[in-house]
Amino acid sequence: MKKVVFLLVDSLMPDILEDCLRHRTVPALQFLKERGRYWSDCVTVFPTMTASVDSSLVTGVYPNLHRIPGLIWYHPQEKKIINYVNGWKCVWKLGIDQCAKNVLYNLNEKHLSNHVTTLFEELAFRGKTSASINTIIHRGPKKYRAKLPFLIRLSSKFRIQHEELSGPDVLTLGAFVPTALNEKIPQRLRRFSKFYGINDDYAVHAAKLLIESGNQPDFMLVYLPDNDHAVHKMSPAHAEGALIRADQRIQEILNTFGSWDEALKKCVFIISSDHGQTRIGNGHDYIIDLDQLLAPFHVLQLGEELQDHDLVVCNNERMAYLYPLKPGQQEKIIRQLLKESRIDLIAWKQGQGVRVKEGGSGREIYFEPDGPYRDIYGNTWAINGEWEVLDLHLNGEKVDYRDYPDALSRLYGALYSQEVPMIVITARPRYEIMTRLFPKHLKGGCHGSLHKYDSQIPLIVSGTDRSFTKPPRLIDLKQFIIDLFEAESVAP
Repeated sequence: MKKVVFLLVDSLMPDILEDCLRHRTVPALQFLKERGRYWSDCVTVFPTMTASVDSSLVTGVYPNLHRIPGLIWYHPQEKKIINYVNGWKCVWKLGIDQCAKNVLYNLNEKHLSNHVTTLFEELAFRGKTSASINTIIHRGPKKYRAKLPFLIRLSSKFRIQHEELSGPDVLTLGAFVPTALNEKIPQRLRRFSKFYGINDDYAVHAAKLLIESGNQPDFMLVYLPDNDHAVHKMSPAHAEGALIRADQRIQEILNTFGSWDEALKKCVFIISSDHGQTRIGNGHDYIIDLDQLLAPFHVLQLGEELQDHDLVVCNNERMAYLYPLKPGQQEKIIRQLLKESRIDLIAWKQGQGVRVKEGGSGREIYFEPDGPYRDIYGNTWAINGEWEVLDLHLNGEKVDYRDYPDALSRLYGALYSQEVPMIVITARPRYEIMTRLFPKHLKGGCHGSLHKYDSQIPLIVSGTDRSFTKPPRLIDLKQFIIDLFEAESVAP
């Protein structure tokens, strides 16, 4: 029975991949594409941020079911902003101990809904072994003890406890989970300068050790983050070199099998991404300053205790969640947001559905589930208003998506990820959202929004004849992988 290797390349984008394929600079990806199937229009999750995306990848559902709203969100019961480590100034202000506990422990053990199952749990139920190599969503049947590096414990004044984590048969989180596998990886790859092991070299080294051991798990999910760091700095237009380096790491994995043909005889390879990125302009005009725009309101700032505040803002780069805290404030906040034409979409819950206004013009559309219109994914919707706001089109009898892929399900999934009042805003292409202490990406790349630049990702599947009956979405891959194993288990 074939093993399955899923390589998740952060910020891998169709345009950059196809440029590299034309120039023949990424031989591993070219080999896997030519020996398999390729989709340039796979749709990721909204918000297009790692925490919400990886949660959906591993659970197969959108945030309204798995309950991870984004990378940054507000916890109304705890009255705290949750940050799964984005922006060192923000982390420092909120507290390193708080952010580290959120991403290492709370994300999997408390925040991720117990009403959904992870791929690792499903495979264990079917008697299959699995490995999570540096992915932040890893809930599974085994237990591990996290141990933070000394410098992080020191900077948090030793307030962080060694938490127990759940995971699959093999779990790595760089230097944060001491295991026999971790100890076999060179110390130089686990240093502070290498993000304590959350890097491509560490992940590939771990994957190679598992393959060479002769006891390769049935499924491996391997996270390669370095491409994302480069795209943030250089912008998508200049990211070819970063993808070439990622391809070299993939070549190392293929070479472990002796030959690339042998690798495909033994494994199914899946290559995809968590999100794309949008090129941000150069200059302050390309920054939507929410602190300035929302100055008429008393906004909770990082590190403050909640008191008589009007709202909480949670910045996810090219999107943001706004949480009105007082009755009657939502309408006032929306009117203020409409003054900013660089905001693309403003959306909120209404009745059983979602109302969306376009920034500046105020054009609007309303939709809710279970109506007369069926989209290309088989979901039915009631839709009223100006379809152009979400670039929706009726193609025969089906709703087709263009600039905002799978917009209805993805917006609904984000807004219904929590039961409290909340507003979603997104920035137009070339713009990003700025709030105090959060990182900026002028002249670089940025993501988070509903737009196709952030939302369409490539997908390569090699080593199997199985395919998709409709344009693929990242949430479809969990069941796709389960079906691979079930199909082989019943094959004559």
